[in-house]
Amino acid sequence: VSCWKTCSTPELFHCSWPPLGPAGNTSYILYLCFQKSGRCRRLEAGTATNYSPSRFQVYIFDNTTAWVEARWGDQARRTPNNTFHFNEAVKLDPPPAGMPFSKSGGQLRVRVPRPECKGLEQPPQHEARFWRVGDSGWTQVTCETVMVTAEEDSVTCALGVNGTFVVQLRHKPPHWRSYWSDWSSNISVPEEILRRPVLSHQLGKLGRDGQRVLRLSWQPVLKDQRNVTYKLDVNMLACGCAESDEEDTVVLGGEVTEHNLTLSGAEYEILLSAENAAGPGPAQQLRVPAEHRADLSFKEISVAGSSVTARWEAPVPGDAFCFEQQALPEPPKRGVCTEQEFPANSTHVQRGRALGAPGCHRLAVHGRDAQRGWATFALWHRYAGNDSLDVPFNVSAAGAAAVLRWEPSPRAACPGALAKYLVCHAAEGDSVTYSEVDATASNYTLQNLRPGTGYRVGVWEVTEDTERTCRAWWPFQTKALGPQGAPWRGSLNYLGISLGVPAAAAIYHLSKRRARRLLFPPLPKPVGTKAIQFSADELSQGQPRPGLLEPSERFNPAELLLTEPNPSEETTGTGSQTAVPLPDVSQPGPAPEKPATVVMSPAGGGEELPFAYRRQEMLSPVGSPPSGSTSCTGHPPGEEEEEEEEEEGGRQGLHQPLIPIALLISDKPIIIRDEEGWDPPPEKSVP
Repeated sequence: VSCWKTCSTPELFHCSWPPLGPAGNTSYILYLCFQKSGRCRRLEAGTATNYSPSRFQVYIFDNTTAWVEARWGDQARRTPNNTFHFNEAVKLDPPPAGMPFSKSGGQLRVRVPRPECKGLEQPPQHEARFWRVGDSGWTQVTCETVMVTAEEDSVTCALGVNGTFVVQLRHKPPHWRSYWSDWSSNISVPEEILRRPVLSHQLGKLGRDGQRVLRLSWQPVLKDQRNVTYKLDVNMLACGCAESDEEDTVVLGGEVTEHNLTLSGAEYEILLSAENAAGPGPAQQLRVPAEHRADLSFKEISVAGSSVTARWEAPVPGDAFCFEQQALPEPPKRGVCTEQEFPANSTHVQRGRALGAPGCHRLAVHGRDAQRGWATFALWHRYAGNDSLDVPFNVSAAGAAAVLRWEPSPRAACPGALAKYLVCHAAEGDSVTYSEVDATASNYTLQNLRPGTGYRVGVWEVTEDTERTCRAWWPFQTKALGPQGAPWRGSLNYLGISLGVPAAAAIYHLSKRRARRLLFPPLPKPVGTKAIQFSADELSQGQPRPGLLEPSERFNPAELLLTEPNPSEETTGTGSQTAVPLPDVSQPGPAPEKPATVVMSPAGGGEELPFAYRRQEMLSPVGSPPSGSTSCTGHPPGEEEEEEEEEEGGRQGLHQPLIPIALLISDKPIIIRDEEGWDPPPEKSVP
């Protein structure tokens, strides 16, 4: 059970307790016992779970012990005893709805009105509970309270992370016997804006009306733009009139992503920030520099002693004007703002301070119209100083030209102060030649000079207040050309190298291929070949074996023979030899499937069956017969030699493909024959 009093009804007390039995069938009795007097009061509450005793039923300055007994049917229950002090048991009303708040860096700041309660001298304590989208329940935190004014406190609660929250607050007096108030209504805290707007701009030129247009565009900072607003703060740094501060702030809706501003020729600072209920996000800054226009000039400017006097004319009427005097490139200073109306074509005289330190000085007058806004009426730049007009430079001379380079003049950074550069040069004994160079340049090339000639050159600044003066005092010498024809000789050497290297590479490549073909002839491919192995009996002839690559006698490719043993002859042991004539190649007919066979006797009369390698071309049929005998074709030796010579001459002029070869590998000769087939070309018979 708990009992308290409220600030709104200090003479009325409230006691409440949780249900102890079935609703509607349980009766409750509240007991209040006072320590000093020793008296107790029995207060029947019926079936309700609260009771409000009057001030005459309690002792507010005495410690009180309270408990509640509940009865339903034949059952009874009671609450634990609670001791409190009625005068200090204060329970505040919950914080009101609609409290302003902001959130940044995970910290929620709420401005809570101070409760109107007698005796509440210190700020009350505050607690918050929040629920974030996706959480399973409430998270309760203790808040820090700081008194801002006598009517308002600033309450800061740490929410920890960014996101969308629902927050409730409650508070209590600082006394330990006081009670927490009920929770306030929901406070919807949107997602905090953490990013600056990505800003892009396009600045127009200053027109004759003294105004220019600045086009701004940006990207949304949050996906949900419903409760987002954008604020543009336009600050003219050189002039600031008090009444124009609010006019220079533009508030745009969340759906707007571009805006145009009409500015004068002065320097501006533009701030763009996004804002929602959680507060403003970080601002994006844009600095717009001041601009110069030559035809926006003063009527008259005079510099005398420690002051400058400027006379200007207002082209249009207005309600305020500002006189600006700046020393560049120092930070801009506030000008003098005059709040008064003036008509069109009215003339005004303005006095300013002395120009002071050497450097560029800017004078300007800007006027404001209620409809057009700010516009520039007059501009003037002046470079104050005694700097020499003679420009130091460097010379790089060649045969017929020379390049001059110099550092930009300080006057070049002051609009209108430097009109141009004047370059003058002359050869010994010649007249001076003058050339004008733009004020923004930092180099110049002298053309059409005579090689090997001495010149003098000078570079001078030309201002609006000085005469066109230039003195050529810096000497230099152009380079003399070498002996006649020297350039052509270098060109010929270069041409010879360019053409000789590719030619030598081509000759080397062709010679390398020719030498490789002669020294290392290609071997036959083993693909598509078949090997025939001969038995040892066929080789036991008692004859000397030829070398591995020993060539055989010349033969006709059409007379290709393979030796095979004759089983019948081996059995009989006779030493006869039968020659089978080759088919007549001069007669047309189908090509034989197998080459002709020569049958030999083991006792071959001293003749051998050679196995040789003949230029990777063909096999020799059999050994050459002895002198005076006929060959296997039946021709006499003389005719055979003539035919072989003619065939040899024909083969030298005809490239023939690879044909079967014979190699002696170990002690077993093997014949490798190409299975792709090769039909020897028909030869004319030799008469």
